[in-house]
Amino acid sequence: MATSALAPAADCPVTPAPFPARTKTSASSIKGLQTVATAVNFTDKILITVTQNGRLAHWVHVPLDIAATDASMATNPYLEREDDDPESDLLPMHHLTATNILGGTVPELDILGQTLATQIASAIKTRDERETRTVVLGMGLEKSMIGREEFSELVGLVLEVI
Repeated sequence: MATSALAPAADCPVTPAPFPARTKTSASSIKGLQTVATAVNFTDKILITVTQNGRLAHWVHVPLDIAATDASMATNPYLEREDDDPESDLLPMHHLTATNILGGTVPELDILGQTLATQIASAIKTRDERETRTVVLGMGLEKSMIGREEFSELVGLVLEVI
């Protein structure tokens, strides 16, 4: 007897999720370039894109869940932030690691992308410490974005959509 290709397999659980996924977009001019940030919240991932001139050339992901074996890293007293030090809020969390998925062939943009992804993931984790979804960041940025001021503007733009 043939089975329908559309019927779910008995061993594959179906997780109900809102449709369409919650999406938010914001745009800004950074160093004279129209820059668009979009966040799409799926049940298992947070997808963020930051594009200039419609490009997407570099993809990075940052898992927000910490395995039980890595829990000691998150509670190391030597690496914890100082609650009374306002500058510590600007630092990315030390236990979050950005990994290239695709692209990343331009070293300057590779470093920018990984730093931006870690900073965004830290902001998400700070907002909700129970968040465990993986952050996936797609970027298509000009080389002129590697300055401190441009980085701050990129982070600000993404914070508007997360």
